[in-house]
Amino acid sequence: MESSAVPNSPGKLRTWWHPLLVRMLEWLLRDSCEVQDEVMVGRMPLRLDILLIRRLDIRLPEAALRDLSAICRRLNNYTLIEFKSPTDSLERGDWNKLLGCAHLFVAQSESGIRSADMTLMILAPRLTQGFLEELRQCNARIVEEETGIHRIEESSFLVFLVETDRVAGTGEPALTVFSHEFVDHPGHFVESLKLEHAEMLYYVMQQIEQFRKQMPEFEVQHMTENMNQTFEELEASVLNAIPVDKVLKRIPSEEVMKRYSAEERLRGVSPEERLRGVSPEERLRGLGEEELNRMRKLLFDPTRTG
Repeated sequence: MESSAVPNSPGKLRTWWHPLLVRMLEWLLRDSCEVQDEVMVGRMPLRLDILLIRRLDIRLPEAALRDLSAICRRLNNYTLIEFKSPTDSLERGDWNKLLGCAHLFVAQSESGIRSADMTLMILAPRLTQGFLEELRQCNARIVEEETGIHRIEESSFLVFLVETDRVAGTGEPALTVFSHEFVDHPGHFVESLKLEHAEMLYYVMQQIEQFRKQMPEFEVQHMTENMNQTFEELEASVLNAIPVDKVLKRIPSEEVMKRYSAEERLRGVSPEERLRGVSPEERLRGLGEEELNRMRKLLFDPTRTG
């Protein structure tokens, strides 16, 4: 499980991977789900870094289905998620801990939860031999449904394991943020993104910056040490990769007018470019008498050159 103990705990390093995942899920799923962090499954120390996603009677947002499809397509009424960040890995014992947590959660539910209504999900960089050996010892069968996405068959619950390093790419942009591809080569990933993914990327960058400022006790160096590009460069790499005509098609003109003043919209545009496509009549429209007289003088002054 993600190391989230206090910084002074032996062998533990407090990182913001886990809260970043929580905020990402809340932001993408919006009002369609309730995301609960650190599920309580008994008295301390059985407070584990396991997320609970509870489906509400609202359709999943299109952005969530697009950017987080591996998870969204497998959500149940209740979905417990065990998360291993790029700084962590699956180990022997993790399987039984997850099952124990799930059974305790169901046992403590006041309303009662059917096993068929709950799915377990593991997010981890890679499937490890130690974890596979534990599955074999428990007579659990694992089947790879898609590249990097496995179904684990056992008697009580439906279980999926998603290898974040193997599903990384533009097909799973949200999970890529939690893979080594993003940690080691953020610029390459950003440049491959499409316009519809840009908002998600900006949200992630905003969260990272907030963690830096508001939670200094969280370890951030392991994620940012390879981010040689500044936030401005990352933003530019996204915008530069998108043809201008696509940008204009996707951003309504009224939205541009609302967000930016005329001066901001014309900044960097030469006078020639501003007047391109404007007829002479339109150029003269709105000019005062003094300005019109000046124009006449310039047009008919025989000493004027050029």
